[in-house]
Amino acid sequence: MKTLLAINDWNFNWQDQYFFRDLVALPRGTRLDADIHWDNSAENPNNPTSPPVRVAWGEQSKDEMGALTLIAVPHRQLDYRTLQRDVMQRRATLAQQRIFADPSLLAKISELLAQ
Repeated sequence: MKTLLAINDWNFNWQDQYFFRDLVALPRGTRLDADIHWDNSAENPNNPTSPPVRVAWGEQSKDEMGALTLIAVPHRQLDYRTLQRDVMQRRATLAQQRIFADPSLLAKISELLAQ
């Protein structure tokens, strides 16, 4: 396992994009995982609310809004379609797993499709 990006002492003013100085080769079959953790505890000196409050996903600076976007380019242009197909297949597989793991999501999707 190799860590590609870690920000251990995050600062709100660092909210930005990060680019590798050199491209990172990812052999076929590489799996990338992202873990984003928030410390909303009273022990966090940077927590803006005291006492702590429940924080949910949202687009305001007071919300949890961690996101990761990966830009990948194939080593050879000729491999672009394979990369694109593999990424789309993986996204579809993950979506199916999430939907079938949570029956309420399946019900919501069925409801939307019925409209």
